Formats: sequence, C-alpha cells, structure tokens
Amino acid sequence: MRLAVLSRNRNLHSIRRLIQEAGRLGVRLDTINPMECQIIVDGRESRLVVGNQELPEYDAVLPRIGASITSYGLAVVKQFEAMGIRTVNSAEAIAQSRDKFRALQLLNAEGVRVPKTILTRSARSLRSIPKSCGGMPVILKLLKGTQGVGVMLLHTQASFQSVVETLWEFGEDVFLQEFLKESAGRDYRAFVVGDKVVAAMLRTAAEGEFRSNIHRGGEGTLVKLPASYRRAAIRAARVMGLEVAGVDLMESRAGPVVIEVNSSPGFEGIERATGLNIAGQIIAHMIKLARKKGR
Repeated sequence: MRLAVLSRNRNLHSIRRLIQEAGRLGVRLDTINPMECQIIVDGRESRLVVGNQELPEYDAVLPRIGASITSYGLAVVKQFEAMGIRTVNSAEAIAQSRDKFRALQLLNAEGVRVPKTILTRSARSLRSIPKSCGGMPVILKLLKGTQGVGVMLLHTQASFQSVVETLWEFGEDVFLQEFLKESAGRDYRAFVVGDKVVAAMLRTAAEGEFRSNIHRGGEGTLVKLPASYRRAAIRAARVMGLEVAGVDLMESRAGPVVIEVNSSPGFEGIERATGLNIAGQIIAHMIKLARKKGR
C-alpha cells in the first residue's frame, strides 16, 4: 500500500509524526510538495508531474494545504481526485472550511449551533452591529485567517468602527461575532477522524490574551468532552464534508457552540496535551479508506 501527504515542509512535527506512524503500521507514506507539482492536460488525459517524473497511483492522499497556498493546493487536490485517487479531505470540503463565513452558513443551515455572526459591507450598519451582536465587546474576524491571526476583540464603538473601516480600505472583508462572556479566554479543540472524536483538549488563553490558540501562547489540557460536545463536533465535521478536522467549540448558556472547523489541523499541541496518538489514528483511517476503495 502506498499513501501520500501533501505538504510544503516534511520537517513539520505533524508530517514527521505521520511518516513515523506509517512506518510503524507497515505502509509507505510519501511527502509531496504541492507547489512542486505540475498539472498537465493535453485534451486526452491529465497527469501530475514533479520535476520530470510522473507521480505514481497512490491508494490515498492526505492534503495538508496551508492557507497561503489554498488556490494552487486545491488545484492539485482536484487533480488527484480527477485521477480517481482517494483524498482525505476533498478539495470541495477544504475550500468550504477555508471561507470562514461560508462555513458558518453551512453549519447554521444544518442546525449546528454557531455564534451570532454578521457579515456586512454597509457603512450605515456599523453603529447598529454591536447591539445586534449582544453589545460590546465584539469579536472581529477576517474571512480568511489561521492560528488566531486576523481575530480581534473590540471594546468600544469608536475602535470597532475605526478598525472595520481601515480593513475595508485595504480590501479585507470581515465579519463580526458575539463575544461569549461565559467562555472568555477558553475553548475546546476536538480532533475528529472519520466519525469519532479521537482526542479533545481544553485550551486556555495566556494571561492578557483572549485567543486560546496554542500558537498564541495558549495552554492545552486533556479533557473528556461531554456527549453533547462530541456530537456537535462530529456533526460539524460531517456537514463540512471533512474526514479529518479540528473543531473548535465554546460553551454558551444554550449549550456547545461551534466556532470554527479546520481542515488541516496541527496536532503537536493536542498530542502533547493528551498523550494520545493522533498521527496513528489518521494513518489508520487512510489505510481503512484505501482498502475500502480497493474492494
């Protein structure tokens, strides 16, 4: 069996762990830099080439596409799919999850609880938006961001209006979200593989920080998610069409709220916090899908 992972950097913790676990499970895992891939179509057939060598037919491919190369990376993933190779996750699912507001629209349409969120380009609406979101402070997010970058907490009407108008001037679309006071500075990261939560951690923000992301200095600790949180995480990943996903949840008075669904979640922090073998779970899932495809 031959598997592949798409990544620009084979020295990342996640990639090294995947290679390690693939070896332990007795399968070959190649690392392919999507930016080195050439997609060739000639009117009769299409193929993927790296350098002068055509890529072999893999049993399954795991895309780890960074936000900075989304467009080109998705074209490569789509080419694997066009060649009949199983991808975990699909190009469509990755694209949907990268557009944060579109993801919220999809989740909301399927009955997954999300925070009150407003997307606008109307300057006339700026004075009324904070009240519609439950009052100050409000969360402002860029449509595309990662690891907490592009997320701001705004405490006053003046700062809110100034930041939004400045970002609009730079061509950035933003959306505004209610601030869940009961969950200030903490959230849950559920790691979903297939149809189950294989690990979960409580993330607590560093002192003076409201973002709980590990990359922003947050601390992760092992936690056993209540059943309602596990169901919400699995449901969110399923709605987005993702087989491997990091689902971020917060608590509210009404129950768990899904904040974000990540199609290429890092797992160094969650492996360290929980002591669980996330990489092994991912490789085992790829093997299962490859065997199912081969029947």
